[in-house]
Amino acid sequence: MYKLSGTAKNMILVVCILVVVFIIASAIFYRSFAFLPFAVGAAMGGALNVLKIFLLNRAVERAASGDPTVTSSGFLGAYFLRFLLTAAVLFLAVIVPFISLWGAVAGVLTLPLSAYSMHFFPHQD
Repeated sequence: MYKLSGTAKNMILVVCILVVVFIIASAIFYRSFAFLPFAVGAAMGGALNVLKIFLLNRAVERAASGDPTVTSSGFLGAYFLRFLLTAAVLFLAVIVPFISLWGAVAGVLTLPLSAYSMHFFPHQD
């Protein structure tokens, strides 16, 4: 099992809560099964952000380990991997007709919202 920091756990919790709130708001807005494309896009964006939090946590732990074999090019590669994953999810939302682009964008934007909300959680690491 991979050990996550307390901040990463809190960020994952906030991402999940925000995705559920977005999906419920969409269901209330549409009042039919027409909310499903938005829900699929939001779920995809939220799942991507959970994966990105895992990747970011791993990169931070590698940097904090003090290992001299860790190079800055590895961190740059991890950054571009996270960027390309985001681009792939948004591209998939554009191409597949059953996935709402706006839902995917809402899901992708849960990561910065969860990062900003960490101010309200007690520091626990």
